[in-house]
Amino acid sequence: MKTLNLIKVYVHEVTKRLPAKTRDDIALELKSTIEDMLPENYSEADVKDALSKLGNPAVLAASYRDTPMYLIGPNLYDIYILTMKRVIPWAILISICIHIFENIVFFSGKEAILSVAIKSVWIIIGNVINVLIQVFFWFTIVFVFVERVGLSNSDLPNKKKRMIWTPEDLKYVVIIPKKKAISKGDVVFGFIWTAIWSIAYFNADHLVGIYQSIDGNGLQFVMPLFNQDTLLLYWPFIVIFIILEAGLIVYKWKAAQWTMKLATANAIIHGLSAVTFIVIASNPNLLNEAIIPYTAQLFETTSSAAANSMEWIWRVIVASFVVTTMIEIFESYRKARIR
Repeated sequence: MKTLNLIKVYVHEVTKRLPAKTRDDIALELKSTIEDMLPENYSEADVKDALSKLGNPAVLAASYRDTPMYLIGPNLYDIYILTMKRVIPWAILISICIHIFENIVFFSGKEAILSVAIKSVWIIIGNVINVLIQVFFWFTIVFVFVERVGLSNSDLPNKKKRMIWTPEDLKYVVIIPKKKAISKGDVVFGFIWTAIWSIAYFNADHLVGIYQSIDGNGLQFVMPLFNQDTLLLYWPFIVIFIILEAGLIVYKWKAAQWTMKLATANAIIHGLSAVTFIVIASNPNLLNEAIIPYTAQLFETTSSAAANSMEWIWRVIVASFVVTTMIEIFESYRKARIR
């Protein structure tokens, strides 16, 4: 590792633990401090000696903070934050999936799907808040206990770090540019979105359609928008895409950043899904035949005018999906090229 890169990585390891508004100033200050510690014609050994004197980046970062971390010290603070970042997204995802599964299993059909969905959103928000409180409370309690009994990163399970930090540790640090990184939020949203459209596809006859308030008793499901039998003609392809999409999401989670291989896999899966979507959308029997006379009567127009309007709306939806997919594929390659 070149000496300048060694300094850059050390500064990054310190500043990433600090508030965003102070990172740039402290980075310049720290870089200047390191340069002042070096001789005129310094070598890599000189840089390592200077960084050794400055010490563990986590401890040095703690010294720059306005308020000290009384409950969890710098030796455990990084693993505490890392654990929270890893656990919270999955805890939220599991909570949402459990609620969705319960709604599907115990759905009686007496209440409109849209009404159930609206109630579920508020319940999910409450569950997410409760999960955040529970995870924060219990993990904080555990780490406070670990801090008080004198353990450190190296004493924790599956952590094989050296007890004493050395500049050699910087050689194993990978700096991922912010625009290239894949956040845990993106991964969780991917799982949720895949679950939503999968459920909508297999239950379109009582999920996707026209809702109307009847006698002031809330929204009631009037009729489906799609012909379920026509949709189910393509179910083997949909199941394949669900599996591929789930695998792609796991791949994103493991990679944590966009690479050319990941972008190519993303392009292939989403490209084929766009083609499949166009094929399904082009089927003349896809839309429910009862929709046309219903909308014609609702908007007081002719059936032919309603059919033309429906066709144009459907074309816009299909075109928007294709354009959005192309933009997403282009963006994935652009992010993969970032160095």
